[in-house]
Amino acid sequence: MPLPPRTPEPEEIATLHINTAPEPLPPTRAAPKVLLLEDRDDFRDILHEYLISRSYQVISVQSGIEGLREIMNGYFDLIICDMMMPKMGGEMFYWAVTRVRPATRKHFIFFTGHKNNPPNEFFFRRVNATVIYKPFKLLMLDSVISDVLGKLGYTVDRRSLAAS
Repeated sequence: MPLPPRTPEPEEIATLHINTAPEPLPPTRAAPKVLLLEDRDDFRDILHEYLISRSYQVISVQSGIEGLREIMNGYFDLIICDMMMPKMGGEMFYWAVTRVRPATRKHFIFFTGHKNNPPNEFFFRRVNATVIYKPFKLLMLDSVISDVLGKLGYTVDRRSLAAS
């Protein structure tokens, strides 16, 4: 007949001590870096300050030519670009940037006040662009940024969007 189960005595128990390092924290990603292109000073300043308040690192320029200089000097997680700018508009800027840095094609958000402009609409369809039409609310910009960054693999906390 088998013996009933019993609790072992402390000296009967073997313990093994394993030194373990604490669980490493997940790497923190720096705030997304944004290149903002807008030729109107007042609108650029508003968007710049708003993006900074949302904890983005922002570089603002007033033309596609200045934007190209910035692209050549560094990487941007997001490029928010007006379509109608002097010297180099949004479409020409897009083609110049994606020729030099092809992976950036998914990093663009375009905005324009010309909703029914056939050349713009053709371009947007051709490149499967993310577009916001002026006038837009800043919460719309938040939502679009969230979507684009999410597609790029960033973890986006949508609750923080509702906080402001």
